[in-house]
Amino acid sequence: MAGGPPPAGGHGRVTKFCFKRAMVMAERAIEHTRQTGARKLAFIDVEASGLGSKSWPVEVGWAFEEGEPQAFMIRPHDSWTDESWDPQAERLHGLDRARLEREGLAPVEVCRALNEAFAGAEVYSDAPDWDGFWLFRLFSAAGVRQGFALRDFAWLMRHFPRAHEAAVLAGAARLAPRRHRAAADARHLQTLYRLARESCDPRLTP
Repeated sequence: MAGGPPPAGGHGRVTKFCFKRAMVMAERAIEHTRQTGARKLAFIDVEASGLGSKSWPVEVGWAFEEGEPQAFMIRPHDSWTDESWDPQAERLHGLDRARLEREGLAPVEVCRALNEAFAGAEVYSDAPDWDGFWLFRLFSAAGVRQGFALRDFAWLMRHFPRAHEAAVLAGAARLAPRRHRAAADARHLQTLYRLARESCDPRLTP
């Protein structure tokens, strides 16, 4: 968190200063939540064949502020080669190429579904560089224009006071743990955001 040191003058002043500072941050977070409440927020996760420069997406999942996440496995495009397939990545997400060929959707179908789902939405990723790269690979292979941009989930979360950060992280890990599957990891981001909102404004708690 940015800001200078608290003013000198004893423990009482420091405590009072920190309390006021926390209240200001909470009010900013509440106002931000009110503003974003009128917007369509989405949380996305992309699983991939590996982390190399020629790696490609195998599954994409997303969730909005409310509701169940959705995900599609992606059928490998002809231009995506086995040399970019990392066995360690497969062990993490559990998706082998044969299953993707059998159950995955064609890249063009996935791209059209994403553009339709995210029309007018702000789309947040906790790894926008990697997810953005894999989405670029997906849309390029499909020959479809990507109709949305990725935003950094960390930027969204910085509007909330850090006083509740540990509790929010623990709650999300318990309620919606990461599983290296796109739907589950999108739900994890959805849950992090929901718990952060509720921690600073009880009126938002269901």
